[in-house]
Amino acid sequence: MKKYLFLFSLAVMLFVLNSNIQAHALTFNQLPNTQKSDQWTVEIDKVKSNDPHAVKSKKGVYQTYSMAIKSIKNDASDVRIELFRDEENSTSKYGIVHSERETLNREDKEPFYFANFPLSEKAKKLEVVITWKEKGSDRNYQERFTFSQD
Repeated sequence: MKKYLFLFSLAVMLFVLNSNIQAHALTFNQLPNTQKSDQWTVEIDKVKSNDPHAVKSKKGVYQTYSMAIKSIKNDASDVRIELFRDEENSTSKYGIVHSERETLNREDKEPFYFANFPLSEKAKKLEVVITWKEKGSDRNYQERFTFSQD
């Protein structure tokens, strides 16, 4: 009888301890969330589109956000933007979306804009990778912006 009482107590204790462990997902408590460098401004915000065909957030699975990327220093050409999130139990990163644009000038009225992209609630980091060339140059440049839960 003591053996069963011990096993029952152990099972209850493990259940209670396990239920107190919480996963921490990447959430943006304050939007817009902006990061800047000498060349770029990256801003994550709520989805502003009312498009009925747009991806909608799915509670417990993913949230949707918009992102604006603006060149603030030199005009850029051959711009490539990629979004990655971390993958649970893996060192690999999961590509969310990528896009290319021939030019992105600091005088552009419209920034590079992702109107709606999903982000897994299991993600703890979102990495934005921007690769470009300066006008008149063949050299590639790259910057990474990491949005994380801290």
